[in-house]
Amino acid sequence: MKLRPSLRIFVLLVMLFTGISTILILSALSVHYYISGMDKVMLATMYAHGQEQVVTDGHPSKSQLFTVASRWQDLPKDIQLHIKQEPSEFNVLHKNIIGGSPLKPPEKGFFVIKVLKGDQIRYVSSILDKKMGNIPPPKDKPFFLVILATAIFSIVMFTLILLLMMRKVTLPIERLKNWAKELDSKQLADPAPDFHYSELNTLANIVKTSLGTVQESLDREQQFLGYASHELRTPIAVIRTNTELLQKLISKGGSAEKQAQVVNRIERAGLTMTDLTETLLWLTRREGKSLPLKEVNLGQLIRQLVQDLRYLIHGKNIEISIETDDSAHQLPDTLCRIIITNLIRNALQHTVEGSVTIRQSATSVSIANQCKSYANSFEELGFGLGLELTTRLISQYDWDYQNIDTNRGRKVSIDFSR
Repeated sequence: MKLRPSLRIFVLLVMLFTGISTILILSALSVHYYISGMDKVMLATMYAHGQEQVVTDGHPSKSQLFTVASRWQDLPKDIQLHIKQEPSEFNVLHKNIIGGSPLKPPEKGFFVIKVLKGDQIRYVSSILDKKMGNIPPPKDKPFFLVILATAIFSIVMFTLILLLMMRKVTLPIERLKNWAKELDSKQLADPAPDFHYSELNTLANIVKTSLGTVQESLDREQQFLGYASHELRTPIAVIRTNTELLQKLISKGGSAEKQAQVVNRIERAGLTMTDLTETLLWLTRREGKSLPLKEVNLGQLIRQLVQDLRYLIHGKNIEISIETDDSAHQLPDTLCRIIITNLIRNALQHTVEGSVTIRQSATSVSIANQCKSYANSFEELGFGLGLELTTRLISQYDWDYQNIDTNRGRKVSIDFSR
């Protein structure tokens, strides 16, 4: 099984490596400067003794810690034994440390420098020996132990602070992950939670916006399918009815004129389905843009739609009254067809016994029904979806629309003028 890399572990390891490396390097520098400082102090002290003492060949000057001589061979034998070679450069400290460790002082130390006093050469040496008692015992803890303890303490504190920081950072990230994982269409309407950091809040808004866009696309697709299934029922019913009629005419040898009329109705229903599909696509995906205008004879359109919807009054006792004129107007043909179809269908569907009156004058259309009895269920007939579609289309073009309850009926009127 292949292990997937974790961003959290990667960042933790990188920061731990960087922090611990920095602490160790600084600790090593502290040790280096500590030893270098001691050497500089020793060099300065020995140089001062070399400048102060007066010596001649064979007669070196000796004190408790330092020996000053004019010749290399006049220095103590231990110096010559442990410093293998006579110094060749001036003011350079040569040393040999014996014993000792980072946690305890050395046993012995041999130091020598070569200085110039005027035009005379001086050799200054010093021997520090624990047994001789000229190395004072340390009063405090060894410096190396202090540096080591400080380094370990710093590493532990750095690790703890880093873990706390990672926890403080990763908890909002975990919240963001869980929120995004459980995000659904209901939560998209709510504002995104506060994830403490502006970058995470920005990412949450991006996720919410992206999912909102996807949800809107899905809603539009569902609306299109709902509208299509609702609106295509009429032309499908017309095609099926006229197909059956055409088959009967063919089998009984009906006249060519009647067959042509049936074929024309089928063709007209097919064109209506095409127009409906294009209009529904426009409504669900291209709101805000206008459809092309055509010359529409509303009276002729109403009579044609009533004829196509007559299958809805089979078995009902409904009287239909139509009053229209022959005026033509520049209108979006398919939108007018969808709206008038829904209004007529609604009146026919929800009237079991009574009358339906349709009046048209210029661009104004009114449809009223008087019911002796009503259809049982509006929802079963899909009126809710048809009314929603009609309202959206009317609102899109800002047409004048009224829907009024009357005595045992309803009257709707619409004016298609801009």
